[in-house]
Amino acid sequence: MSYQSRLHFLKEQPRAFVCGMIEHIDKQWVFFDDESDEAFMLGEIADDSLEIQLSQRWHKAMWTGEDTIQTNGQIYMLKEGDYIRVRKTLQHAYETLLEELTLEALSQFTHHLNELNFSLYDCIYCFNSLCFQENAPSKSGVNFLTFDNGEEICSIHHFFERNHQTMDRFEFTLNNGKRLMTMSLN
Repeated sequence: MSYQSRLHFLKEQPRAFVCGMIEHIDKQWVFFDDESDEAFMLGEIADDSLEIQLSQRWHKAMWTGEDTIQTNGQIYMLKEGDYIRVRKTLQHAYETLLEELTLEALSQFTHHLNELNFSLYDCIYCFNSLCFQENAPSKSGVNFLTFDNGEEICSIHHFFERNHQTMDRFEFTLNNGKRLMTMSLN
């Protein structure tokens, strides 16, 4: 699957960003996460996913390392209380698993996960046994994933086969007992 197709699934997910305000403390810009109230040096978290909210809209921004960012081709002077966001990163094993899925399997997985009020970014644990079978001519097994959306927990068993055909079966189980299964064959 193309990088652009995968990016589409990730880009539209709820809770994909860490959002918060910045303050200028001891000649340094400090970012305060809205959810956890944790403080981070802006320079440590600023990457190519940095965005700033101006006039109620999000604008891509590039940290210059000083008191400015570049956005929309112009230099913007940072101010106390500016609201910014940075895209969350995915765990390596989980990101590798998402890359391994066909477009159909990723689409089904994302659809059902969202239907259950979870985001691709709610993954808190991923055991990807595909990582241990990289050079195997045929692969099969199960991966274990755990998601937390702040209100519910979802455990997912991903059964897979990679030989003459590609099979992905996802079994979703929520902490309230609700269960769901989806399968993709190629």
